[in-house]
Amino acid sequence: MSSGINAFLSGFFSLMFIFSSWLGLWKEPATPTLQPQEAVEMMEITSDYVIVTSPEATQAEQNAAETLQGYLRQMSGVTLPIVFDSENHEKELVVGVTSREGSLYTLDRASLGNEGVFIKTAGDSVVITGGALRGTLYAVYTFLEDYLGCRWFTKDLQVIPEVAALEIPAAIDYTHVPVLEYRETDWVSPRDREWSVANKLNGLVYSPLDDASVGGGMGYAGSFAHTLQGGLITNADYDAFPETQALGIKSGARTKDHPCLSSEKTYEIVLNNVFAWLDRNPTRQIISVTQPDNQNYCVCNACRAVYDAEGSPAGLMLRFVNRIADAVAERYPERDIAVDTFAYQYTRKAPGITVPRDNVIVRLCSIECCFVHALNDTRCSENISFMQDLGEWSEISNRLYIWDYTTNYGNFNGPFNNWAVMQPNMKIFVENNVVGIYEEGNYQAAESNGEFGDLRSYILAKLLWDADTDVNKHMIEFCNAYYGDAAEYVLRYLTLVTEKAGNKNLWGQLQHMGIFDNVGNDGVMKLNVNDITYIDSLWADAKAVGTLSEEQLFHVRRSEISWRYWKAYKKTREFNIVQYYSSAQELYADMKELGISRIREGDAKGLLAEKPYFLDPPGRWNVGGVPSFPPGMYY
Repeated sequence: MSSGINAFLSGFFSLMFIFSSWLGLWKEPATPTLQPQEAVEMMEITSDYVIVTSPEATQAEQNAAETLQGYLRQMSGVTLPIVFDSENHEKELVVGVTSREGSLYTLDRASLGNEGVFIKTAGDSVVITGGALRGTLYAVYTFLEDYLGCRWFTKDLQVIPEVAALEIPAAIDYTHVPVLEYRETDWVSPRDREWSVANKLNGLVYSPLDDASVGGGMGYAGSFAHTLQGGLITNADYDAFPETQALGIKSGARTKDHPCLSSEKTYEIVLNNVFAWLDRNPTRQIISVTQPDNQNYCVCNACRAVYDAEGSPAGLMLRFVNRIADAVAERYPERDIAVDTFAYQYTRKAPGITVPRDNVIVRLCSIECCFVHALNDTRCSENISFMQDLGEWSEISNRLYIWDYTTNYGNFNGPFNNWAVMQPNMKIFVENNVVGIYEEGNYQAAESNGEFGDLRSYILAKLLWDADTDVNKHMIEFCNAYYGDAAEYVLRYLTLVTEKAGNKNLWGQLQHMGIFDNVGNDGVMKLNVNDITYIDSLWADAKAVGTLSEEQLFHVRRSEISWRYWKAYKKTREFNIVQYYSSAQELYADMKELGISRIREGDAKGLLAEKPYFLDPPGRWNVGGVPSFPPGMYY
């Protein structure tokens, strides 16, 4: 009975698709393509070249020279010797700061800062150098990527061409200084050191970069978030000094949810712990003094008076943090330490009086925003107030950071179609004087990488380094390597679902997408019968490609999970009401086979249950999920 109904539905949908295509009511989206490159004069790096460094080279510069040597050997089979700049050679690859500076080439080195990249051909020689800490290493990876075709797509997927001749453009004159001083995301590959260096992330929360051989990184002394929650002040402190407890706006009573920032004892406790954290972490540049992750903040008379005067609870937080920052600057004058705080939820609105000290970082968090429309899209009611807050913080802060979000935390394996806004939003941040960004994604992706986490983290890294980068080119190159000859089908899928995300419903209302939304919401994507039929055919064709390696087929099948996850939420196709239970079991089995063991953010309750309730959508298949009533009801 059920198989007959399913066959009927499948045939009906296919006929509808063919009929609509014949009438011209539906058009297949074009496959994204790379633009042809103009022909340029080339020069060859031959076996008579040497790699030149200085005897005084830093560890990062030495590593850069050895990295260049290693990859050129891997590409060509030839090992170029590394020599000191006391020798002169006709053909040189000059790496780092050497005696060639001022004679072979000139450079405003101060303009490069710590991370700027400088690559230039000078006669038969090539100069590859950069800023004081990480610039030369970044320059080597840029040279290998932009001029020799090397790619570091994931921690396990590198493309290093094997060539008969190492040819590069004869006229290179390239300088890039990143706008962002702090660049971080999570996912899986950013936890790998070489991937992070090659793709120029420098945050130390997830990337293991705290090493002189890679120039170190930008790091926090102690925790980097919610440090006023069990870190810089503890329950023991609250017990010993009850005046430090907040008079909670929600509880109406003294609470350990938040500290009272008007209490002098709170300041003393927090400052002493700030000093202790900094002393234990002598190489770190930032200390976080950030609010707890709840909104039961203090509304005692003293705190409320400051809120009223400032027009925002952020005013009291900033006054508190400024005091900490002054004390830190006085105690550690040689370390150039910044004190970091949040503009988050109840502190998101900028204060009307107090401004951040020069050594204070304000991290503005976009948690309430819509992530399917650009932040400056005036049609999107969800983002208007954020843009106003961004503008106000930009006017008063000289070190404004962003904490942004790039996944669905309640459905890690469902579609999160933010592809169209990733670059526009990055440009908006940069245009508003943002100098540091953490793109929080699926930080538990090792257990739940059922969407496009590897692709998304790669694109985010490219955008963090250069907001004007060619995203289309990076998408195509990544998919070609990751999915092999199935890439065209995956790219068509991504193109279509991007077009179908965040549009208007039948009543003309714009639909939005937040980071905790039901996957079936129309803001995620609104598809008609033809769209669903076409996408089913794309994934079927992708899996049927006969030239795929086992790894590429694995990638295709794992990325398709997000599509099947969406169909389960919509109860469409094989997840129709008759066939739902058996299809859900198949999806569950495939998720486990593909290494997916987590549904949502958090502790063990977010893990995939051993025996989920298969009449519910997959977002409830976690250990902490409670079967809905009536069965299959969506939340």
